[in-house]
Order: sequence, then structure tokens, then C-alpha cells
Amino acid sequence: MAPSSRPAPLPSTDPGPEAPPGGASGGGGPADSSGARRGKRRRRAVIAAVVVVTVLAAAVAALLVLGPPAVRRHIIAEARARGVALDPGAIDLGLGAVRLRGARFSLVGVRGLSGTVARATIELRGLSPARIAADGVELTLAGIDALEGLPAWAAQHGRRAAALPLTTSRFRIGFRDRDGGPEVFALADGSLQGRAAGATPGAAAPLPGAMLPEAGVLKQARVLWAGKEIARTDVAWSINGDAIALGFGGEDALTAPLRAELRPRPAPSAAIALAPTPLSAVGALLGVDVGASKMVVSGTLELRLAEGADRTALSEAPLEGPIALTVKGFTLPHPKELDGLLFGDTTTVKADARISADRQRVALGGVEVAAGALKLGGTGTIQRDGADATIGMDLSGSIPCSLLAGSAAMSHLTGAVGLLARDLVSRTLAGTVAVRARVDARASRLTAARVTPSAILRCKLRL
Repeated sequence: MAPSSRPAPLPSTDPGPEAPPGGASGGGGPADSSGARRGKRRRRAVIAAVVVVTVLAAAVAALLVLGPPAVRRHIIAEARARGVALDPGAIDLGLGAVRLRGARFSLVGVRGLSGTVARATIELRGLSPARIAADGVELTLAGIDALEGLPAWAAQHGRRAAALPLTTSRFRIGFRDRDGGPEVFALADGSLQGRAAGATPGAAAPLPGAMLPEAGVLKQARVLWAGKEIARTDVAWSINGDAIALGFGGEDALTAPLRAELRPRPAPSAAIALAPTPLSAVGALLGVDVGASKMVVSGTLELRLAEGADRTALSEAPLEGPIALTVKGFTLPHPKELDGLLFGDTTTVKADARISADRQRVALGGVEVAAGALKLGGTGTIQRDGADATIGMDLSGSIPCSLLAGSAAMSHLTGAVGLLARDLVSRTLAGTVAVRARVDARASRLTAARVTPSAILRCKLRL
């Protein structure tokens, strides 16, 4: 068959219906709708992220431009609510924290107390302070007046102030007799740690419902007296509505070996107590050379305003009160003939102390020194000499001749012969021996104290 002469049709240029993705031959299915939803979610997430970043950027910009004055006012108000009048110094803002540089502060209602802070970091919880870490804190107390307002401040503000955790490094507190005067006493370079009173082992538990005192410890502080370092030890403190307590050599003010309690009302007074403590430990605490002594000392000192002193000028008022000291393992130097009188190993000292208004001199009246059967009385003085002090006492007493002769007989004769000799001289001797002793010492070298005795015989035979 012959081929046809009609031309073949040209291919169509119409693409026709577009094939669905994946080669599907029908309309939109489930895969098509889920893909669209995913696309919408992605677009919404991107838009939300952009909005959040924009808002944060605007907030940060507003905080950097407008925030510091508002932050400063807020910091001052938060401190004031806790009883602290604060000048924040320079403020650096950060995420979740505010940093202060060169801050100054005082306690509301407490005269003569002020302080500075080199650096402090205040961690925030929202807009409220959650924790404070400070470095380079210096506190100054001028005059005893500075201590009078602390118990009242603690009663009003202490609970809320203590609720804010605080840690410090390089803490220093200095005390001056009066504003502008030289520094008398200081605790330096310690690390301040706050804690609930009674939280240390051995401390007495507070009574149910009682107000907990504010308490803490200054760890390994340098103890300075008149600018000279005399010790490095833990110094505990506790403040309640009635008193301020300090404890040297322990982590609790109520159980430390050396304790001081200051009571400003109704009349200013102080009580200092030394628990029975090896003299070597006391010497190390106070920077006094006592050698290898095995003596154990304890004592108390109570101070109050001297009669007629002006209560409104405590830093310039003379103080007075009784002092009592017990030294176990020590008796006055004496010849062996007095062994029968100076029996035992304990010496006690009692006196009435009066501290001058300038705190340079302590006059001792009504001094009583007892060792065994020997009892001496007299007067004395303690004169401050920078970080040291000189001690002088004039003592006198009388010993019955019968006792003295009996002691001498027993020191040279033993057994029945000694007893017979003692009884004999006791019956045949009358009168007394007047004994005097001059004591001179320095506080920094107590073991080198010089005792100068003398005696006047007034003995006679019994007829």
C-alpha cells in the first residue's frame, strides 16, 4: 500500500494540567495540607522571635539610657527598708545582678557608725535583692555612743536585714575613743559570715517564741591594739534587743573563751568574762609572752559609768567596776619557810577598777591577793603605753608569828619532830610579822614580773 500523502500533525505546545508533586495524579491530599501547616508555624515562630528580640533590645536600650537613676532609687529604698542609709556609689548593671563600686553607708538611728564598701555584687530575683557579696568593707565606730543604738537597731531592722544572705571578704572594723581621735582597737582582714545565733555546737538553744539575735563570726581576723597586731583569731558577735556580745577565740559569742557583753540600757554597762583557759592560749590571743606556762586563768570584769559621769558623753566618761582573777598553778614567789602558809596552787586577785576618761590609766583600789593562808591588800595602777601597759601594785598584810614560825619549823623538820616543833613555837610566840610586797610588770612580759618583798618582825614570847 502506498503511503498517505497527508502531513503528520505537529506536537501540541499546551502543557496541560500540572502534575501534582510526587507524581500524584489527583487534587490536594493530606500531605499537601500538613506541609502548609508546617510552613505557617515556621513563619509564626520567626515572627515571634523577631518580636521578642526587638522588645528585649528596646528594654535593654531603655534600661541603659533611663535605668540607672531608677535603679539607684530602688537600691536606696531597699537598703532603707532594712535599716541601712546607703549611697550606692557607681552602679554597673548586668543580667540578674547589680554591681556597686565605692558605696558608703550608715545604720539608721545609730550615731557614730559609718562604713564604706569597695565592691559589692547584688544578685536579683526579679527586682528584689536575693544575695549580696561584698569585698573591701570598712566599718568605723567613733565613741562608745556608737554602740548604744545597735541593740535598738537590731530589734527593729535585724530580722529583715539578716534574711538577705550576705558574705564579705576583707572586712575591717575600727573603734576610736571619739570622732577624729586615733584608732584604739581594730579587727582587720577577716571574712564575715552571718549565722543564726546558737547554730554552733554547744550553743544554748533559744527559747520557743523568743526573738533570735543577729549573729555571725569574723573568721581569722587580725586583732590590732593601738595599730599593733596582737593576735589573729575568730571573733564571734551577737546582737539582740538588749545587748551586744563579742566572743574572742571561738565561733559563738556565748561559748568563746573570752567574752564581752555590752548593755547600753537602762545605764550603760559591760561585762567581760574569761572562762578557765590555759595561760598560753590567753597569751597567744592577746599577744603576751608567757613562755611555756602551765597555769590556767579565769576571771571577770564588770564596768559601769563612774558616779557623777555624764551619760551623754560616754566616750569621755570614766568607768568603774569590780575585777576578779583566779590563777591556778601559781603562788607568789616565797622562801621555803612560808610553804606552810602558801599551801595549794591557786592565787586569787580582787580589786575595784576605775578607768580614766582618756582610757590611759586604770586605778586599782581595794586590792586583795590571797594564796593559801596568806592574804595581802593594797592599791595598784595599770598605765597604758601604746599597745603595751605597765602594772604596779603595793601590797601589805600581816602574818601571826605563831603561824610563820610553825611553817618555818615544818620546812626544816619532818615527821613527828616537825609537828612537835610547830606546836611548841605556836604556843610560845605572839605578835605579827608585817609583810610588804611591791609588784612591777609589763603586760607583754608577765613572766618577767618583779616582786620585791619586805617584812618587819613584831614577834614576842608568850609569858
